[in-house]
Amino acid sequence: MSTLTLLGTGCPSPSSLRFGPSTLFTHKESNYLFDCGSGVTQRLNAAGVKSSDIEILFVTHLHSDHVMDIYQLYISGWHQGRDKKFRIVGPRGTKEFFQNMLKAFKNELQGRVEWEQRPNKDGLEYAITEINSDYAYKNLDLEIIPFEVDHYPVEPAYGYQIKILDTVKEKKVVISGDTRKNENLINHAMDADALVHEVFINLEFDEKRMSKKTISNVRDYHTSPKEIGEIAKAANVKKLILTHFVPPIFDEAFLTKEIGESYKGNVIIGEDLLTIEI
Repeated sequence: MSTLTLLGTGCPSPSSLRFGPSTLFTHKESNYLFDCGSGVTQRLNAAGVKSSDIEILFVTHLHSDHVMDIYQLYISGWHQGRDKKFRIVGPRGTKEFFQNMLKAFKNELQGRVEWEQRPNKDGLEYAITEINSDYAYKNLDLEIIPFEVDHYPVEPAYGYQIKILDTVKEKKVVISGDTRKNENLINHAMDADALVHEVFINLEFDEKRMSKKTISNVRDYHTSPKEIGEIAKAANVKKLILTHFVPPIFDEAFLTKEIGESYKGNVIIGEDLLTIEI
């Protein structure tokens, strides 16, 4: 059995209801994490999964809300007994980003290692793979491939396609990452059993913290509800799962209506810790 757990469905705006973006895919008790927003280790704990049980962290792009808790995942996994390398797969720049995190926490980490005397020092080793669209992770059960999406000016930015191979009929799950509507996403999501997609709903203007251009630019590199409906219809997806809500509090009736103008399939408005069987 395969499941998706929405660990965090929020955005950069702080929310007690929606933590930072992160999605857990579990297949045959193996756990694959997509993005690592704030609060991810707490959400993993609530879902009954140890940080040490994450096989690989896949990063869509290097915006802060998607990578904020990577060090926390790294250190908490070691605390929980990880005795193998911490593995990250992500876009160009991921290695430099993580190594800068380690530099920032160098003294803190050295102090822990020397004082706590834990037996699993191998759990502090790490392996980072910087990818392009030719990369593929594959084992007997799964194939996970990245594909470029349009989140300009953030380049590169990726979505991920997960193929479940060990079933009578191959299944496919797609995670959009942050993106505008684009054909590459539609092509990779074609006939997917589930599409996990970000959504930009609205931002109310506040002159103390934004300009008119702020709203225009933030809207411009995300996807509107109407466009998401068009994507899901064009790709003929069986199930549309919404996450990364901008803003984290919104009118659900409006969102459903806008999507429903194009897509007549199953729409799930995600919430933190929601688990969906694939």
